[in-house]
Amino acid sequence: MARKRVTLKATLKRGEFYWVTEVDAESEEEAVVAAENLFLSEMDRIDEWEFTDFDVS
Repeated sequence: MARKRVTLKATLKRGEFYWVTEVDAESEEEAVVAAENLFLSEMDRIDEWEFTDFDVS
């Protein structure tokens, strides 16, 4: 398996949300599924979170 960096983008009603992570996967499709599952797992476990970086232009 190879380590792959995955960026997922969701277009929401009032903006866009990006999830960037690294996963071990054999293919691009497998990497996307693994990243989606990792995101859902993180959201299920987190009580409180905040943004730690930003870019304003």
